[in-house]
Amino acid sequence: MLERRHTLWIEQALELLPDVAELSPLRDSLLAASRSEEGVGGDRTVGKRRFESTEFRELVPAALARAHAHLASLFEAAVEALEARSHDDPARIVRALLAAGDVEERAGRSSRASDWYLRALGIAEGLQDRRSEVVVLRRLGDLRAQREGPEPAARCYQRSLAIAEASLDRDGAAAACLGLGTAALGQERWQGADSWFRRALQCGAEDPRLLARIHLGRCEAAIARGRHPDAIEHLAQARENFERAGDAEGVVRVLALTARLDVLEDRRPEALARLREALARIRDHGCAPGVEVSIRLEIGRLYFEGGRLPDAEDELRRAEELTILHDGGRDLARVYLELGRVRSRQEAESGFLFFEKALDLLRSSEPTPRLEAEVYLEYGRFRSQLGEVEEARAYLDHARGIGVGLAGNELLIARIEGELARLPAEEASSEGRP
Repeated sequence: MLERRHTLWIEQALELLPDVAELSPLRDSLLAASRSEEGVGGDRTVGKRRFESTEFRELVPAALARAHAHLASLFEAAVEALEARSHDDPARIVRALLAAGDVEERAGRSSRASDWYLRALGIAEGLQDRRSEVVVLRRLGDLRAQREGPEPAARCYQRSLAIAEASLDRDGAAAACLGLGTAALGQERWQGADSWFRRALQCGAEDPRLLARIHLGRCEAAIARGRHPDAIEHLAQARENFERAGDAEGVVRVLALTARLDVLEDRRPEALARLREALARIRDHGCAPGVEVSIRLEIGRLYFEGGRLPDAEDELRRAEELTILHDGGRDLARVYLELGRVRSRQEAESGFLFFEKALDLLRSSEPTPRLEAEVYLEYGRFRSQLGEVEEARAYLDHARGIGVGLAGNELLIARIEGELARLPAEEASSEGRP
């Protein structure tokens, strides 16, 4: 029902709009145009924002324009593929299908992007020049790394590497090795990851952006193995190559990783300064909103780990505002996961609001089971801390059920099992479901 001032809570508005692709531009516009309600309290989530009902119709032109732009790009790629088919140009077909997949991926529709990439793969497999197949497999690997975890991604990268090496495709082989190294990092196989990154460098690739990403991977592996001097050297190499490529977002990634190294060496003020420098670069160079969100999440975690919980919440609230303005559904779920951890550290019962909202967002977006398992894990810890053992076990069991269904996530499962083992033994037979 409409409020007296003819306003709606966002949660009331979204209940009326089915979560279908056709309405997503309108839903996103509604979120972006909503306003935080003063006096609601520090435990508010995105649902506790208001929108003036008189402004509803003003959203339609912008939402239609966004929907039209998306469809126009998608149709353009589809028509390009059809024309390429009529000219019997399969390499051009693959490029068009990849472009369509990219349109869907940038819109957050990873399952639809996967459909386009698989169609592209079916065409690429029949080409004499197999470099297109190498690219498609790598794109599929990147997509699966986000959705399913490191092991399914590694299978795509492995196929890509085998074909690239057989085709003497140096850049393709180096990029596949980078993917395999990144997958190994996700499984905390530090030495194996560094072996893949070293192999990537040995491929002889010349693309500075690719070389920079490989050195960033070697830096992460070195940090994990406690080899900080090596990490510093790789950071310098990465920055040099990103700057040579004119990649401002890459330099921001270097600064974020440098800040992580500063934290490990107990230089928190220096780490914070690096992250603030990263924010300044983002503003100066117009980086994508998601890059700023990632940096603000890093700042929030830095404050959290240092016990500065009010500062952590302030930074996370800035990240929340950014994600609402720029349609970052999964990023918003990550923000609420971190805010839930802050409330957990404060031993505040209201923390459940953030975990529940994170789960709501994940259920209404493209499947990201690993992130969903992480939320259930932290939610279980939170319930355990409150002494709610039966509820904690239910959430942890649910997290384990998701993790078991994902290949290559043994370490995540081990963390969940560790939390289950900490619960009182007398509650072991209790059953519950979140």
